[in-house]
Amino acid sequence: MQVAALFGGWSPALTALIAGSDTPLVPRLIYNLPDEHRWARIPGVTLVGDAAHLMAPNGEGANLAMLDGAELAQAIIAHPGDTEAALAAYEQALFPRNATEAAGTHKLLDLCLGERAPYGLIEFFQQAGNKDVT
Repeated sequence: MQVAALFGGWSPALTALIAGSDTPLVPRLIYNLPDEHRWARIPGVTLVGDAAHLMAPNGEGANLAMLDGAELAQAIIAHPGDTEAALAAYEQALFPRNATEAAGTHKLLDLCLGERAPYGLIEFFQQAGNKDVT
């Protein structure tokens, strides 16, 4: 099946970009974990960055990784000489934040690729454009 056939009813200016490509389609899977995912404590081990946040891309990966590093450093400073207490404190803050980010990622993924795509995404931006941000 030609990819352009999936976009019937779209503007010819947009479908021409797809139909005119000489690059073959390479489907890519999107992997993620459940929003409330947690791991069991393993002494001396924790996860940061993408290893701790396996979720669909939403533009927050680098931000989360830097925040993880900063929060882990703060936990280590707050618990000198007690690595296990530091890691437990870090993970206690990480898991709820991770769940919130993952839920937001799933909403964004649904807007971009769900059954109503692209119309849900269009409505999202239209509504955002109507909000007073002052």
